[in-house]
Amino acid sequence: MKKTLFSTTLLASFSIMFCSCAGSKNFSDNKYDMTGTWNIVTAMDKSTKGGDKEPEIIFGKDGKIHGNASVNSFFGGYTQKGNVIEFSNMGSTRMMGKSMDIEQAISEAFEKTHTVKVKGNKATVYDKSGKKIMTMKKK
Repeated sequence: MKKTLFSTTLLASFSIMFCSCAGSKNFSDNKYDMTGTWNIVTAMDKSTKGGDKEPEIIFGKDGKIHGNASVNSFFGGYTQKGNVIEFSNMGSTRMMGKSMDIEQAISEAFEKTHTVKVKGNKATVYDKSGKKIMTMKKK
């Protein structure tokens, strides 16, 4: 059962998670094209199976992003130059649910996101040191 409780920890993690500054841009010609809907398969070495909702990210051609991190919905913007990706102007709902551990792993992965490698319908996200922090599969 979800409760609409304000959580300082959750608010802080979402505030930190989306602190990059960037504008919008069309990415349809990018070889690392992220536009479309991606299911989040793992985040910070944690499987996302069994959460409140199946986590997903929807990247728009207009540089906007939205989706859910298992419990909470999020929205905002992104920029991408080659394989480097940044998020900006992000916001989210602030509910509590049974899969807050998955939510936290996704939050941490977003906070650390630096580059992405797309191969077919799979994407792997890396931090600045080159460590794999998230995997996704395109719907």
